[in-house]
Amino acid sequence: MSRVGTRRQWLRSTSSALALLGIGATRAATPGVAIPGAADRDARSKVIGTLREVPLRDVQRVDAAENDGWWVRDGAGRLWFVASNGVTEPAAHGVAPTGVLATGHGRVAGRGLDGRLWVHGTTRPTTAPGRSEVPLALHGGLCALPLAIIAVVEHAGSHVLARFEADARGQWKVVARSREPVLPDAVPVAVDLDGRHGGAHIAVLAGPDAKRYPHAVLGDDIEATRVLWLERHSLETLRSLHLDDPAVFEDRQLRPWSLPDGRTGLVTVQSGPSGAQLVVVAASPNEPSKLERAAAAPAIGTRNRWLSPASVALDGGEIWAVHTPHIGGVLHRYRAKGPALVSERMATGLSNHRLGKRDLDISARVGRWLLLPTQDWLGLAAFDTTTASLAESIEMDAPILQCVSTQDRGSAILLTEFGLSIWSPSGRPQGTRVGPVPTLR
Repeated sequence: MSRVGTRRQWLRSTSSALALLGIGATRAATPGVAIPGAADRDARSKVIGTLREVPLRDVQRVDAAENDGWWVRDGAGRLWFVASNGVTEPAAHGVAPTGVLATGHGRVAGRGLDGRLWVHGTTRPTTAPGRSEVPLALHGGLCALPLAIIAVVEHAGSHVLARFEADARGQWKVVARSREPVLPDAVPVAVDLDGRHGGAHIAVLAGPDAKRYPHAVLGDDIEATRVLWLERHSLETLRSLHLDDPAVFEDRQLRPWSLPDGRTGLVTVQSGPSGAQLVVVAASPNEPSKLERAAAAPAIGTRNRWLSPASVALDGGEIWAVHTPHIGGVLHRYRAKGPALVSERMATGLSNHRLGKRDLDISARVGRWLLLPTQDWLGLAAFDTTTASLAESIEMDAPILQCVSTQDRGSAILLTEFGLSIWSPSGRPQGTRVGPVPTLR
């Protein structure tokens, strides 16, 4: 039996899961996951996932692949492809073991061990990775386009976006830079915001400011004050939104989401004197050069209280986020009602972010299931978004570092001991017993 089978304690049924997590009639008797109103729910017991260990060691980072599976990096800079069934294949080497990868259009791109752009062609795996002469920002993200890679670089004392294109020898050259500075650790995203400019262009958090909001929840005090939508070739500004002092965007990335009026918006976190709030930025229907706050939720209410988006699907209709993931971890579901985002408190005792870290991929959506670590990071909770109930919880061998889903087939789970497993909603693991679930009263 594998280490997973011998060391990991699978919870025998939802009944025992509830007992272990300390859920009583009205609240948790001991620290754990609690679901408001659980006493009024009638559930049917089932173990809804299996956990399979992947035979790789020293895994440092996991990123979703373009179509299915994951790209996995180890501490030596080696890149592996892991399929959803757990089969692993060596792919390339020389990539930095940390930082977000960009995948798409037959390529996977990242920061090389030497700090320069590193591009591996997935359709021609025997070809050596393409490189650039210009180094990338240490913590910046990337975006893959059909003919280019967009990345954060340092230029003239600021961080800006750069468009890299490959020359005839496979070397990646900078052909355009943004005029306005962006966050040093921004993650650019390709999105069509108005349907008027010939497809997807680049949205990014910009206007870095280190004085407005010294909270450092994401690793430093530098926060964004602007959202830019840049033309993908020239990186000239198509539309923008600026926040007045003292507000900031306390985030690294923008998440495309469909508004009820049909516009594509960008979900992010705004913070200020009343703490964090979820907002949706979209193209102004009246001003061709402007973005606007198209929807917003109330702020948490206290300065330096933050929330972390957990699941934002383009056409999902709902947004899931964890309020105060470092202290109590309250899962909320948001729905749009006109210009308002209305939230409902769903569960406590969960998390999807570590204080002071840049990682935002610590929760995963797999179909109806939302996977999140418990507050102590030693449990993996599977939350059923259709019934708003805890479906399963798994005790892990070590604290969770990442949860990364792919194609609704499963999620890669990376632990602090750098072991990797795959959670799949495809039956129950060997040795798991399913029993009835009592109605909580």
